[in-house]
Amino acid sequence: MITQLLLKNFTAFTDLTVDFSPGINIVIGENGTGKTQLLKAILALSSPDASGEPAGEPLARKLCRLYHPLSGQVGELRRAGTRGDAQVSATFASGRHISARFSGSAGAIKLSASNMGAALPAVFIPTKEVLSLVQGLTAEQPDLSTIERIFDDGYLDLALLLAKEGAGDLNAKVQLHPRLGSIVPRLTNLIDGLYQLEGRRFVFQPGRFVERAASSRSRAQHAQMYQDSTEWVFVPSSKHRLSSGMTAEGFRKIGVLQRLLSNGSLNPGTTGPLLWDEPESNLNPKLMKDLVLALLELARNGQQVILATHDYVLLKWFDLLMDKGKGDHVVFHRLYRAEGSDIVQRESLADYNIVGRSAISNTFAELYDEDVRRALGGD
Repeated sequence: MITQLLLKNFTAFTDLTVDFSPGINIVIGENGTGKTQLLKAILALSSPDASGEPAGEPLARKLCRLYHPLSGQVGELRRAGTRGDAQVSATFASGRHISARFSGSAGAIKLSASNMGAALPAVFIPTKEVLSLVQGLTAEQPDLSTIERIFDDGYLDLALLLAKEGAGDLNAKVQLHPRLGSIVPRLTNLIDGLYQLEGRRFVFQPGRFVERAASSRSRAQHAQMYQDSTEWVFVPSSKHRLSSGMTAEGFRKIGVLQRLLSNGSLNPGTTGPLLWDEPESNLNPKLMKDLVLALLELARNGQQVILATHDYVLLKWFDLLMDKGKGDHVVFHRLYRAEGSDIVQRESLADYNIVGRSAISNTFAELYDEDVRRALGGD
């Protein structure tokens, strides 16, 4: 997991340092304050491309593939109008530290690193859903140059993870692994079905997980007290399946998390941070409560989560559902510009009240006031 990120003279940031909670981190801020840029910096610095190679060529390529600078040169990511080199640095819980510097004219970067152990790559879920794009993005003979012009590496990396084999007997996995037993059935029943990979494309199988008497349970009365009485089993509700593209985009976003857990690409306690950019995008508000419950359960099982969001409903569910008695730790990071300044600043608190100082809260308060004014007969 990442413990600290430093961004200096880089994209939207002049000088920003963020300390992250090992639990859930929620980044809020107006458009243009760099929320997505922050997530992509974490993705780059936690990737195998940040290998410690002094010349830094793999990391320079990764940054260019994530941010798509017009020139194709990493130097364009240096913030215009500032003095000194750009710097991106990250420190991880393992003690691993990596720092990269480059000038505005650079095509490569200078990399310094310490305590380099095995990297734990982050898992990044972008704003747009990827499930329906997997077949094209992972084709055996893709038009790679065209794909890379359209999609940045956030999309391509996720497509490869989704296409990874390893789902196997999901019913058996759900019984063996607590993280799957508590989360995957919840996500599946939330959308009334399961996304399954066939060939290189995903299909949607309608159905639900139901609790049944454990098949391995002994009938001997003296043995039953030592055995689980029930187990979760996925039961299809129809023989008619759908291509992923024929299902709602909000369902597909839930399906991404479902698949990552099922095939082991996301394994709480052993994988890097989960980065999710605007999970609320195209998601019906009634699904948000269960999504927040699933994310809280992931964090309780050792998964670091870093979200960027604009959504008041999602934020409020975190406030209402987090349970400190279960070890929940939610930190809100507010990115903002002071009046008359173009410098992005950061405020972090493990307190929902920070949302009240954001444009999100102000906008919903304005909407509420307008609704009340109309109800009272105002013009």
